[in-house]
Amino acid sequence: MDKQQILVKKSLKEISDKVDQSYDNFILENVNDHCLRMAVMQGEYRWHYHKNTDELFIVLEGELKIEIKDSDTVFLKPGEFIKIPANTIHKTSVASRTVNLCFERNAEDTVFVD
Repeated sequence: MDKQQILVKKSLKEISDKVDQSYDNFILENVNDHCLRMAVMQGEYRWHYHKNTDELFIVLEGELKIEIKDSDTVFLKPGEFIKIPANTIHKTSVASRTVNLCFERNAEDTVFVD
């Protein structure tokens, strides 16, 4: 395989600046059996959990609120991160446009809790 196809530099800021929806969550890159996702959001996401994977949230822009069932609410600002263990029921929300990265196992199902 040609190294030019493998080694591609990307800009998180350029990618996030192109998102014009109130919510978009997509894979930036696959890393072995995990992936790096970007979420650009305004508003909130439903209560949910993941059976077989931890999630590592890293905030790039804005402030991410993570409510954790039966635990404290966490607020992350740019440059801060937290690991949410597998099977932890949680919900994310933001007061204004926020960009965060999430590192998790690939092809993991999201289980919604209503």
